Amino acid sequence: MNLIEPIILTGAVLGSVAGAVLGFTSGIGWGVGGLLLGSVVGALAFPLLLLVLGLLFILVTQGPRQVLSLFRGTPGPKR
Repeated sequence: MNLIEPIILTGAVLGSVAGAVLGFTSGIGWGVGGLLLGSVVGALAFPLLLLVLGLLFILVTQGPRQVLSLFRGTPGPKR
């Protein structure tokens, strides 16, 4: 199992619980809809949230040059 699979499953579980709890306050149908929609949105949004938090952590600990080097990739040979 890769690292991305547990992250997506965790996001789906957290999103479905949050959607069900928030939707259940309006009724049973909204709770079921929140459960289903929360699982999809959570699975898509949670990995992106962790990526942004990781980049923010690198920005704070190592500086903006390290973050920019992650976007640029490894430099090629100098001529």
